[in-house]
Amino acid sequence: MILSDTEDPVHVPQSPQVIWVERLLWVFIMSFALDYRASDARADSGGAGLDQLLFLSLAAFSTLGILYLGWRHLLVRPGAWFIAGWGAFLAFMVSNALLQGVDIGRSLRIVLPLGLCFAGIVNAHIAACMGLRPSRIVAPILVAACTNVVWRIVQGFLFKGVTMETARVEVQSSANNWIAAFIGCGLLLRSRFHWTILLATGVLFTGIMITITRSLLLPIMASALASTFCFMLGTRWRAFRLGDAPRRLSPVILVTVFAVLAIGAVAIVQPLLIERWNERLFHHSADRNTTADISWLTREAEAVAIFEILNKDPIHYLYGHGIGASYYWDPDYMPEIYLVYPEDMVLGEDVWFAGHSVWTYALFSGGVVAFVAYVALFIGNMVLSLLAARDNASHPGPDYWLAFLPFISVCCVLSQSITTNPFDERLASIFIGLMVGLPQAFNIRASWIHSSHQPGHV
Repeated sequence: MILSDTEDPVHVPQSPQVIWVERLLWVFIMSFALDYRASDARADSGGAGLDQLLFLSLAAFSTLGILYLGWRHLLVRPGAWFIAGWGAFLAFMVSNALLQGVDIGRSLRIVLPLGLCFAGIVNAHIAACMGLRPSRIVAPILVAACTNVVWRIVQGFLFKGVTMETARVEVQSSANNWIAAFIGCGLLLRSRFHWTILLATGVLFTGIMITITRSLLLPIMASALASTFCFMLGTRWRAFRLGDAPRRLSPVILVTVFAVLAIGAVAIVQPLLIERWNERLFHHSADRNTTADISWLTREAEAVAIFEILNKDPIHYLYGHGIGASYYWDPDYMPEIYLVYPEDMVLGEDVWFAGHSVWTYALFSGGVVAFVAYVALFIGNMVLSLLAARDNASHPGPDYWLAFLPFISVCCVLSQSITTNPFDERLASIFIGLMVGLPQAFNIRASWIHSSHQPGHV
């Protein structure tokens, strides 16, 4: 196994079909591992390439296969509540857009990540109920995440004409956020250091360095804080020992040295990258004397315009304007934005993608209904993750550390949620859904703990 080859002392019976469910789960998770940001021309037209239609076909085929094999488990609680709730929200968003006359092509394209999130919840839930171990659910997520980070960089340099001097969001992967959560969780909450941490760290920091992504420092900090909080909870539940903290933290030194050496190598091979980081972090010379960072300006222009649109008819605060509806950026910000962007580039006039913020676009597309749905999904996932960890604390097995992973991953998502919308990305949406379904595996395990008389270990 990629993440664990140690037998779990708590035996959870497996369905005879679980081997096929695991294979289909790999197909589902890997279906969008080679996904990428489409060119501006194709994005504006709302069309999809043959490659992305193939990705979608693989995701649909694998999901239907898992449903066929495990539909009887859909009503198993507590995961069933998330399936029912997110399914109802998905139906609301589609019907709301249709009733408000939103272009069907646009609404279906923007609602697709929400549907993939739903599929992720269902697939992880069924796999868990059929007895698949948490580490076997997370393993393909890690492979897909690392694959996507590397692929986007390669694809950008080979097919988009990106260079080391211009690399930015064109080669940025939405999987970086989840990888940050995985690293923090594995470093502090896993009893033994594992080679996958070095792999994930190398992939994450390579992506950060090349894309000059300052915002990814937020999920890294969120991961560290959330993992520390989870360790303290684990000691309270006697799953961890406080005296083990120095030993568990010792790999951090190794990872830090590895990161410093990598940065040093980059500084020697590509000194321009270090110069660009210096500008982005401290001088902002690339912003051409704007009053604020250009990334923040574009997001502020979007948010101000969205509230302006909603204020014209406040009833839309209840149900929004429909997913995929058009909005714009506040014109007052455009002169300053065009100090950075070329004047012949059309910006902020007829925008219909899923926005730069989870929360402002939730209000615009689905009003209070959507806002509450996102809050319920995130907070519910965090609560369910911690409850599952608590219920397994008396007999922690080799996969116990993964019980905290959904909580940490949500913290990482929330750290960027004001300026980033993960539901604008197909792969990120799949990961969110899988994290919602993952605690079900620990709930199933907890139900079998008392039937096992073997002592647990971490």
